[in-house]
Amino acid sequence: MAAKKAELVPPEVLAAARQRAEQTRRQLQHKPAPSELLTPQELADAAPFYLVLRNFIGRLRETREATGLTLADVSARSGLAIESLSRLETGAQTNPTWKTLGLYAAAVGCRPELTAEAGVSTEAPTKHR
Repeated sequence: MAAKKAELVPPEVLAAARQRAEQTRRQLQHKPAPSELLTPQELADAAPFYLVLRNFIGRLRETREATGLTLADVSARSGLAIESLSRLETGAQTNPTWKTLGLYAAAVGCRPELTAEAGVSTEAPTKHR
């Protein structure tokens, strides 16, 4: 069998691909916060617990990174799959169990704590139909 000769990518195609890649990198430099993506009403209606949860998970991730632990290290300590930890940190897992959060927290040397703040609106949440 004869070996296939490598085909060169035309310079204009390569230049266009590099330009698209640079444009994508610039677009992704700033990852918007939930407050930038949601309307004030959406934040008021549905997001408070979610945002508190994302902040908590963000603090766990910061602690993991500050202590030099990898997801594999946390997986070994907690028994949680690396893939599950990654989905949790990136927000792909939006409804983790208390057990999962507790295992992750313990693996990075934290203790989860649930608190209630006084002075928050006492209006009942509105239901959407």
